[in-house]
Amino acid sequence: MPGSNATGLLLALLTALFWGALPLALKHLLSSVDAISIVCLRFWVAAAWTWGLSCRYPGNSTPLGRREKLLLVLAAAGLSCNFVFFNSSVAYLSASACQILAQAGPVLLLLGSVFVLREPFLPIQGSSVIILLVGLLLFFNTRLLELASGDMLIGMALGIMAAVVWAGYGIAQKILLRTISPGRIMRFIYLAGALALTPLSSPSAFLELDPLQMGCLLFACINTIIAYGAFSTAMNNWHAAKVSAVVTTTPLFTLGLEALGSLVLPQVFPLEHLGLLSLLGAVVVVLGAMGIALGPMLHLPHKRS
Repeated sequence: MPGSNATGLLLALLTALFWGALPLALKHLLSSVDAISIVCLRFWVAAAWTWGLSCRYPGNSTPLGRREKLLLVLAAAGLSCNFVFFNSSVAYLSASACQILAQAGPVLLLLGSVFVLREPFLPIQGSSVIILLVGLLLFFNTRLLELASGDMLIGMALGIMAAVVWAGYGIAQKILLRTISPGRIMRFIYLAGALALTPLSSPSAFLELDPLQMGCLLFACINTIIAYGAFSTAMNNWHAAKVSAVVTTTPLFTLGLEALGSLVLPQVFPLEHLGLLSLLGAVVVVLGAMGIALGPMLHLPHKRS
């Protein structure tokens, strides 16, 4: 379609912008509400939206087999745990550190796809994994000695766990997408996650939020709908690898928004002072994640002589 490249690029950038801003909103919320309650509400809002769309635009409702049902449960558990672990890590780490650590997810998804789905492991992707790991070391260079402290260690452990379960969700979804539409998968995941987390949540805590925190909560809820909606639409308008590569710039959006927030409301969004090596590490992490996403597109097979 004419203009599809521009549409795909803008939607991918919108996704990166919303995902980049999310941990800043969560950081301000977590001082008053626990992570499980926030995730539970976000899932209920997303479930209401996706099920509402399904009533207006009904899709294929072919009965699912036992294997598909099991994979749906695994995918729902993976994404629910990812949301809880990531939201919890924001309480212990800076917003930018959480986003940088989250880039371990694509690495784990790549490795899982190789070993579980038998997908090819391209040399350019192997190099990109090394680049990403080097970037992580550079970004956390001044904080490696702080790992012995409780908060830093807990935050990084939660961030790594979030990346691990996200990779599990991604592998399950890859298999499901062979036979089930994305909308049907997400409808089940959001509803199942909301039902599972409801008994563990404390919705009364929302009544104690101030106006700014209520705004952050509203943003966190609509973030799921807008970001994932923009991401899905971008995939339909542009090459999947290009969309994924643009979305890997999310940590850079977080760094920029963190700096902007500290200028407007320094008491609410304090700026984390990063050294030159840490900033360089952030860029290197993004480049590594881009290489992983674009690997299949950039890979040039050897010609037979």
